[in-house]
Amino acid sequence: MFAFEIWGKFASFRDPFTISQNISLPIPPKTTVAGVLASILGVEEYLGKSEFSDFDYSVVVLNPIRKKSFSQNYINDYTSKVQTQINSLKKSDYAKLAEGLRDKKNPQKPINREILLDVRYLIFVKKFADEDTITRHLENRISKFPIYLGNSEFAGNFRLVKIDNTQEMLNMPSAKVDSFILDSDIKNIEFEEGVRYSNLSFATKLDKKRTPVDMANVILGSSAISVKDMTLYRIECEDRVYYCRFL
Repeated sequence: MFAFEIWGKFASFRDPFTISQNISLPIPPKTTVAGVLASILGVEEYLGKSEFSDFDYSVVVLNPIRKKSFSQNYINDYTSKVQTQINSLKKSDYAKLAEGLRDKKNPQKPINREILLDVRYLIFVKKFADEDTITRHLENRISKFPIYLGNSEFAGNFRLVKIDNTQEMLNMPSAKVDSFILDSDIKNIEFEEGVRYSNLSFATKLDKKRTPVDMANVILGSSAISVKDMTLYRIECEDRVYYCRFL
């Protein structure tokens, strides 16, 4: 197992179930973490490679979740117009080429977007195939490709976090979970006033066309989640001890 922090001024982790709106998940999904690992190692075509989907991961939110919402206008039907233009170019139909990509009847399509502000996460990864190499890169702050947080315009930074000890704790009678928990763990929650509980769905595996293959449902709390009778990992890091659920 290894751990690292990622942080940045802005982030956006797209919710796969939003079609006409770009709503951000509050935490990086497993597919985003896979992309970060691939960037650090310099692996371009990582989608479809088992080592970038078969690992387990957990996330601890280190900074409070803050969001900014705004509307942005996009060119309507951009992708379909591109193919039309290519076909017109092949036929040398210059009259149609002159119309451009913009739909004159409905020229702009407003989209609601969300971005996260001043994000910082602690990521735990276990069962990663090339752990020795990735930890060397993390320790030396080496990344073959730039790290970004969901969108290419949102640059991210990273650092290795030293783990002193790990232990799987079976059926703990009570605990405070610092990470998300699984949707199936809802029966183990000791609900508390003042804690907001969010149910999140995201992809855990993508095919080469970036189509979700596997999905997961997790529960995230606005602070540590009190649970009972749950198996957790106790992870002793350089700053403190974390209790985490893995996915």
